[in-house]
Amino acid sequence: MTIRYEIGIVDTRNVIKTLLDDYGFDFRDYALTSLKRRLEYIISLYALRDAEGLIAKLKSSKDFLDQFLYDITPETTEMFRDPSFWRILRDEIIPELVKSGSSKPRIWIASFDSGEELYSLSILLKELNLLNEVNLYCNVLSDHTIQRITSGRLDPKDMEVNEANYQRFNEKGKYSSYYRTEANSIIFDVSLIKDVNFIKQNTLIDEDPGAPKLIIFRNQAIYYNQLLSEKVFAKLANCLVAGGYLAIGVKETLENTNVSNKFTLYNEAERIYKRKTN
Repeated sequence: MTIRYEIGIVDTRNVIKTLLDDYGFDFRDYALTSLKRRLEYIISLYALRDAEGLIAKLKSSKDFLDQFLYDITPETTEMFRDPSFWRILRDEIIPELVKSGSSKPRIWIASFDSGEELYSLSILLKELNLLNEVNLYCNVLSDHTIQRITSGRLDPKDMEVNEANYQRFNEKGKYSSYYRTEANSIIFDVSLIKDVNFIKQNTLIDEDPGAPKLIIFRNQAIYYNQLLSEKVFAKLANCLVAGGYLAIGVKETLENTNVSNKFTLYNEAERIYKRKTN
């Protein structure tokens, strides 16, 4: 019987220190419980003995660091998750953004997406005939994530859920027209994302595309402690244009944060906020 390795607090902090000291990636204010769970997953995935084995591998291989950053990021589990959110984008927000200015609006997926949010958004824009009328930006931590997304190879085990979500988003559409099956793999149409700008971030999201009109940051702050949540929400609020939208996901709220006075609640059910104009 295999005994599952459990990483302790001290060892977790030693891994965090290694990542910060050796590579500048700061996980100190990530929620400890979820971070420990991801570290245990990585140690098991690569058949490492313990946290010391993980630290040694991180120190000896920059290639492994990129793979580690890919693995430490929780994957987006579904396309068109919360279909009502995507309907609001389609029917209300995105048409307004396109009409409201003379230049292409910038839309930024600021959460560390594994591809599902990006392809969902791109399909939505294609069905509105607006894919070439916006500038898309997507945050990533690792080159491995970019390679996975641009290959079009998303996780096939979730296709049944993805199909059901899409039908709730667009009951007249044909989800299968956006991918093909090849040797038991599902490969999405990469032309959907050919003009996407990937932003290689550090863990604190220090880069932004400049004046986005819509930021999608759904259910990401659940992986942060309160201090980091406040810092990141402040960064997002400061770069978002007046009248722009911030979607933070049904598990989050801006209430009782230091940026709550900069927003009005546009849609309570989907936790979409609108940046005040004054």
